[in-house]
Amino acid sequence: MTVLQPQSLACTTPEDLLRVRPDAPKGLPIDAINAACERANSVLMLLSAQFDSDNDSRFSDAIIASVIWDVQGTIEQIRTIASYANECAIQARREGGKA
Repeated sequence: MTVLQPQSLACTTPEDLLRVRPDAPKGLPIDAINAACERANSVLMLLSAQFDSDNDSRFSDAIIASVIWDVQGTIEQIRTIASYANECAIQARREGGKA
């Protein structure tokens, strides 16, 4: 009899596997943060149109859940980018440079 080992939940979403590239320039990647924010905002705007009182059709619950999951993933990408910028600032301070 084979006993199944519990699987780690550390890599259950794409965000768990995505990291900042090692050759990324140091500093605050504001363009990447702005792009991620615009993507999340666009998805939320599309979703908000779903609840317009003039709309006779409705997305399925699965589609709405996927939209919410997408925005959560984008927020995690923003968090990853912000953490990278923070790590760069800490490293710069330790080395005596400007943050």
